[in-house]
Parts: sequence; structure tokens; C-alpha cells
Amino acid sequence: MTTMPTKRRVILDCDPGNGVPVTDVDDGLALGLLIASDDIDLELVTIVSGNTHRDVGYRVARTMLDAVGAVVPVHLGAVTALVEPEEPWATRRMAKDHDDSSVQLWADLRPPREHPLPARADAAAEIAARVAAAPGEITIVAVGPLTNVAHALALHPGLAEDVAEIIVMGGAFDVPGYLQELNFGIDPEAARQVLTSGASVTLVPLDVTITTALRLPDVDRLAAAGTPVAAYLAETTAPWIRHVERSREREGCPLHDPLAAALLLDRDLVRLERCTVDVELTGLTRSRPIRWDADHLRLAAGLDVPEHAPIDVVVEADNARLVELLLATLGA
Repeated sequence: MTTMPTKRRVILDCDPGNGVPVTDVDDGLALGLLIASDDIDLELVTIVSGNTHRDVGYRVARTMLDAVGAVVPVHLGAVTALVEPEEPWATRRMAKDHDDSSVQLWADLRPPREHPLPARADAAAEIAARVAAAPGEITIVAVGPLTNVAHALALHPGLAEDVAEIIVMGGAFDVPGYLQELNFGIDPEAARQVLTSGASVTLVPLDVTITTALRLPDVDRLAAAGTPVAAYLAETTAPWIRHVERSREREGCPLHDPLAAALLLDRDLVRLERCTVDVELTGLTRSRPIRWDADHLRLAAGLDVPEHAPIDVVVEADNARLVELLLATLGA
């Protein structure tokens, strides 16, 4: 008797913004990829403040799931970081790029529906409970600030051993113009706790995701696919790409979060390096990840070295292969 392959059980922790003017759509693209894949059992979506405020992100996720006919529980998570004050980041998010001409690109798009919010913000507890109940079976794809995952680690001290893998999109090792990447910048302490937890972690940094791109002709393929998820993503992604091309002088929008999600489907999309990673918590470089090899001369010369486990870091990605995987999975 032939045994059917087991689907990957996945929790997506995210901060989606599809349909919100001048807001990145990469979380929604990652969500769509996981919904559409026959190899993924997406059993939980948890929301954290980041790219959007948590309450907006919840409504975006619920609107998208309703639009595509997917039944997945969505749980509210953290509004504030472990330590970092929320207000400077909220002010920056609201001020950046929000001129009238940019907002006008979303004029023909219906905003996310006003879904009533759950009474409790229990995302971390739900993550912890599900992982504890199924050791070694669940992968967390974390594509927002890592506050929810850090809280889950605190609630279930064995989570680092019980989780199959945590795939993290975040951090910028050396990207010109970026002292802070958004996900790590909003909650540096959470990023450090997750990366140094001892869990099996794969880090997908901005250094690599910034080299990827989804272009308007790709969106045209999505629009022609005829599936609800492809139609929703085409409609909400097109204005974002137009905004990025106009304001950032590049072709297409980066596929930050879809690259992280795509690793569940095709690990050969990327080249990985195994190294020890920490996150700086002070000074001008607060939130910046640092990495090193245990045999580095400076370490061998007597510098105290943290003893947490190394992780996998994505150092290169095949954009053409990524885009084709995304479009094919979405039916385009």
C-alpha cells in the first residue's frame, strides 16, 4: 500500500497589509502561497503589530481568507514590543510615503472589512499549545516582528525543542541605507530571544529578500489565473508595485515574506550558510543581526563568545525560480 506524503503543518505569524494604502503586500503573498499549496496544512494565522497595527492586520487576514474561501483560525497577538516603545515606529509607518498621490493608487480598491475583533489576544498561548501538543510536527513561519514567538517561548519553555523549525524573515546584516530592518527594529529583544533560543531556525534576511522582485507582468499572470486567491492577490498587489516603482526607483516589489514561506516548498531556491547569529541591543546598530564562524581569528584570540546554537542563514536566492513557484502554486 502506498503511503501518502504528509503535509507540512504550519503556523504563519504575520502583519499583513493587503488593501491598506501604501502598505507592503508581502505578508498576503506569503499567506496566499501557503493557502494554495497542496503540500501545506496551514492550521493557524497569528497577527502581530508591525507592517500594520495588529487590529488592522487581523482585519486584512480575515478579509483575505473570506475572499478566497479559506477556513483558517486567526488569533490576535501583541500590539507592543517586549521593550521597544511602539510610538516612534507607528509615527514612522504613518508618515512614510503617505502623500495623496501615493494613496490615490489604492482609490479603486475596497478596504479590508471591519471584522469584529476577538475578545482576547491569545496568539502566543495558541502557538505554544499547538507546538506542545505535537512535538516535532509544526513549523512556524514568522514574517513580522517576533514578539508573539518570543511570548510563546516564555509560555512553553520546551518550544525550542518541540517546534520542527522557525523560519524567520527579518534583519539586515549589511544593506546600504538600512541601519534597522522593520521586523527586528520594532522588537530587537524578541528577535534575539528567538534566534538564540536553540530552536531549529532559518533566517531569511533583508540582504537577500531585497534582491527578489515580483513585477507587473507577473501580476497580469495572476489576474488571468481565474482562482479566487490569485485574483485577490493580483488586485491588492498591483497598486503596491506601482507605488514601489515610482517612489523607490526599482522594478517590481521585493518578495520578502514569500521567500520565507517558499522554503517550505523548495529549499533549493536558496543557498544557506550555517553560522552563529546574535542581535545587537544597544547603540546605533540596535536590532542589527551579527554573524560569525566559531573558528574566526578574533574569537580564537579570547573574545567571550555566546554559546547558543548556530542557525541557517539564507545568503542567496534564485528569483526566477521563486517567482515561478509562487505563480504556479497560485494557479497562474
